[in-house]
Amino acid sequence: MNTDIDQIKKVNTKFITPLIVLGCTAIIALFTYFKHYPAGDFFVIVFASVVIFLIIGLIIEKMVTRFVEINYEKQMAELEEARRLEEEARAAMEAEGGGEEMGPLDIQEQDVPPMPPEF
Repeated sequence: MNTDIDQIKKVNTKFITPLIVLGCTAIIALFTYFKHYPAGDFFVIVFASVVIFLIIGLIIEKMVTRFVEINYEKQMAELEEARRLEEEARAAMEAEGGGEEMGPLDIQEQDVPPMPPEF
């Protein structure tokens, strides 16, 4: 379970939009350059592609960020469920009078990831 939470913490979405904009605009700029477009048309086409791909990149970034937040919420719900089950098991053992104390399973405070940053 720790590896899943670590993977969620490692997701970095701030580079999605610039990569989409730069990559796609570079392809369009090269295409228009090699097709020998006039300079005025070249700049209009490249500027328009920057704007279009900026919008597309922002939409994709928001979708990925929301997906990461949903996964984070699911992981936190699973941790809370595991803690609740551990407490119920501990209470059941104490109610039976087993006398043995159960230690924490594998859930510790360090396992709880911080909330992902807002973008």
